[in-house]
Amino acid sequence: MARQAETLPLRQDMVTLLAFVRDSKVVGTQSTGNMPLKAIREVTARFVNPPPLDTTIGGQTFRLRSEEELWPLYYLHILADVGGLIKTAPARRWQLTAQGRRFLAARPMVQVPFLLAVWWYRVNWLVAYSFVGMGNRLPCSFSQATLASVRSLPVGASVPFNKFADELIDSTGLTWTAPDSHFATSALRGSIQRMVIDPLAGFGVLKCQYREEPLGRMTRSRLIAFKITPWGMVLLEAMDR
Repeated sequence: MARQAETLPLRQDMVTLLAFVRDSKVVGTQSTGNMPLKAIREVTARFVNPPPLDTTIGGQTFRLRSEEELWPLYYLHILADVGGLIKTAPARRWQLTAQGRRFLAARPMVQVPFLLAVWWYRVNWLVAYSFVGMGNRLPCSFSQATLASVRSLPVGASVPFNKFADELIDSTGLTWTAPDSHFATSALRGSIQRMVIDPLAGFGVLKCQYREEPLGRMTRSRLIAFKITPWGMVLLEAMDR
């Protein structure tokens, strides 16, 4: 288990981000206090799997404009900020806090559960799926109900994603509030993937199965099923407050 925590890309990328903040002069943007583009390119180049920063479609290149457009980095920023590991403000230098220094000195088996607990109990999950139809807040006790639902799954068994999502949506009362409800089912399933499945997969709690499907002249990966890993169940069982 210690090896899995140590090699987890998310943990390694968080350590990279915090060390970068500690060792570099990162000054937040004037409007939001987010990381400026030069620093974004420097720090993400050091990630385990550097994310693409620019996208080319039909011969036209769309360049990254802000940190919020780059979810792998923005996600780490949110965890670090909400977790009290860094302090940021518009036009001010990012600072590593005392908590951030303790995090860097901690063992990986301490770091990983800490970050998962920050996401689960302290972050507003709607930041990962910020569509008007989701409203301003999730149903009461949504994260607790989700944890109980995931914990009830047998380790190693293949769980159909749509079935899991639909049952969770129904049991928690998650609703799509936009006037156009034509895409409500797919939108709510999308929210479960972005707010629950993707983060858990990033922590190694889940292994996901995808299927390539046509999308115009391109293809897209659709989540079909997932499995709870033995390491993942250890993390989930450690999630009690």
